[in-house]
Amino acid sequence: MVRRGDERGVTVQIGAVLLLAIVFSAFALYQINAVPAENERVEFAHNQEVHDELQTLRNAIQNVGTGGGTQSTAVTLGTQYPSRTLATNPPAPTGRLETTGTANITVDARADTDSEYDGNPDNLTGDHETTTLAYTPDYREYGSAPTTRIEHGFAFNDFDDAQVTLTEQPLLSDGTIRLVVLEGELSESGGGAITLDPTALSGPSDAVPIEPASGNNHVTISIPTAAPTAWNDTIGTTFADGESGARVAGYDNDRSLLTLELNETYDKLQVARVGIGDGGTKTDEYDVHRSDDGDDGGGAYDVGWNLSRIEAENDRVSCTSDRCTFEAAGVGDTATMSVETTPSVDDATVEYAVSNSGVGRVDPTSGTIQNGDHQTELEARANGTVTVFASSGGDGDRVPVDIVLGSGSSPLFGVTIDGTNSPVTEGETLSVTATVENNGSDAGTQNVTLETDGQRRDAASVTLQPGESTQVTLEWSTTDGDAGEYTALVASGDDEATTGVTIESAGGPSVDSFTTEQRPGNNVGIRYSWAVSSTDAELDTVTVELYRDGTYVDERTAAVSGTSASRNNEEFSNLGSGQEYTLELTVTDVNGNSATATRTQVAG
Repeated sequence: MVRRGDERGVTVQIGAVLLLAIVFSAFALYQINAVPAENERVEFAHNQEVHDELQTLRNAIQNVGTGGGTQSTAVTLGTQYPSRTLATNPPAPTGRLETTGTANITVDARADTDSEYDGNPDNLTGDHETTTLAYTPDYREYGSAPTTRIEHGFAFNDFDDAQVTLTEQPLLSDGTIRLVVLEGELSESGGGAITLDPTALSGPSDAVPIEPASGNNHVTISIPTAAPTAWNDTIGTTFADGESGARVAGYDNDRSLLTLELNETYDKLQVARVGIGDGGTKTDEYDVHRSDDGDDGGGAYDVGWNLSRIEAENDRVSCTSDRCTFEAAGVGDTATMSVETTPSVDDATVEYAVSNSGVGRVDPTSGTIQNGDHQTELEARANGTVTVFASSGGDGDRVPVDIVLGSGSSPLFGVTIDGTNSPVTEGETLSVTATVENNGSDAGTQNVTLETDGQRRDAASVTLQPGESTQVTLEWSTTDGDAGEYTALVASGDDEATTGVTIESAGGPSVDSFTTEQRPGNNVGIRYSWAVSSTDAELDTVTVELYRDGTYVDERTAAVSGTSASRNNEEFSNLGSGQEYTLELTVTDVNGNSATATRTQVAG
């Protein structure tokens, strides 16, 4: 009898090989798909953190520029990926913070020389050399991260195709031009944190009365900028839009120079120079202060924290002569902070800032003083010390607050974003799923909201017992025109979390840029430039129509092809000097789809 060999050992070996192959395949898929996705979330979270830090740096520069002295702040240039036992990470992401070279801000006006001053008020008008700051991340996965810029106190994110503002522009407010010029050179790169110490080098001056220069109808300011659209959207193109009493009069593409015109509302000018990086040299150029007893020079007043009132209005706050202690019930607890002016003033803008937003933050960050006082709320975020700043007019004050967190007796609703269905196409519904957990000792009910770039999209009421958690899904029904990159924020009354989402275009042409300026030379007119593109069809025509007070004047039509096109320095000539015109651009593709953009420009 012939016996067959036992094949069971061969079967076991084959099974082991197949199992090993499955393990290696799963590991490879994790390395290829999961690791990059997790690292992108780490990079996005860092990008949000550094935005907050750069806003704090911006606030420090402005506070020093209006109140003098020095203020320290930190910026974390890069981050670290989580350590992994088996999978490997790419090199840790880094970033660069640097000055962008020097250029002149020009204030074309005549300063008050009828009053007596210590210092020369003529130093405040004319050319002022300045620089700007730019932070550029070097991420491995989050490829669409913006460059964050601080230009003349205005902070914004500069994406490839759009600018998203982070702060209000501080240059114009309350009838006063407050110019803080930046001096120094800075170039720091790496993955760690750096400390910056903005320091007053000259001024701030008193707010000196000004008027249009001889032969001019308006005070004008020429501003070097890498993002004219951001300024245009904030200030507006007429005296009634955006910042009342000011308008964008034009943009010189060749010199990257934006021109602002101001009406009689803006009749005072204050200037200071602040050092950054290698510092610069202290001078008395902007140390311009009234020496007579007149009461019409600059409307100067002192600003200070009212510590006795802060203590009296908050049961858990105690203050000495120069600092306060806030014994907060828990994260999210708030204390009312009161500021006052001497003498009492009305209708003046006050701005608030903090030295460490991880310990405490203020809301609102600005407001209008009435009857000599104003209030903001300080929210406790962690144990530690935070300095709270207030600035208005030519003065400012600061107070350190020691925050001590208690166990808390109120519900503390923590928020964690679990995921989204991003990207979606215009017209589809974006969904964001988040977990909400009651970390407090009491039951409670709170509204949990979804916002994208500051606009409320959805809300849900959540009731939780102590220690209980629940998952909520919030939605945004997008429409045509919503395409773009957004920051989605899910917030309870105590906590918030953010993530990046993408709304993709449904197709059709788009206007990528459309800028206007006064025509140079003797022939009065308007010069314009544009760039257009299309994602799914050939372009056909671009038409620019010119209107005066709603009445058609002229038009220019260009035949275009391909998926992108642009024109520079096109013109309408023989127009009325000083008259305001409306230019409407319409781009059409071969399928008949169209997009429009409108600009207002004064002919010159």
